[in-house]
Amino acid sequence: MKWMAAAALMLAPVLAWAQTGTCPGLKNPDLKWNQRQGDNYTLCYIELPGSVSTGFGVYVGHRTFKPDKKAKAEKGTVGTQQVQWYTKATPGNARPYSREAMIVIPGDKPKSKLKVYAWIDAATAEQLNQAYAIAKQVALN
Repeated sequence: MKWMAAAALMLAPVLAWAQTGTCPGLKNPDLKWNQRQGDNYTLCYIELPGSVSTGFGVYVGHRTFKPDKKAKAEKGTVGTQQVQWYTKATPGNARPYSREAMIVIPGDKPKSKLKVYAWIDAATAEQLNQAYAIAKQVALN
């Protein structure tokens, strides 16, 4: 029971920014989100330097995410939250270093869980490493 209380305290800031429809904070003031607001979701995206189609993003809403059964998993972080990054398929394998992960935040009711879907679009290992560094800059707590 103590772990649930600790988790709730750690995730309270995430719930606050998700409910206001804004993107999460970033620890690096040089980074800026591109934001798109939907009826029941917020989409936040940071493009990698010198790139148009590669970067790191988060989707906050109630989207369901299940990795492909063949997707390779690896441990990582978004902010200070531990996640499992899965390989992400892209059309024509144009960005073979792409990854995706899900952070589930418990809600008051069983079906009110908030899901933070994070993704990386990367064509090279260097871009993947840049995006991992950006993911660590997200202020989830």
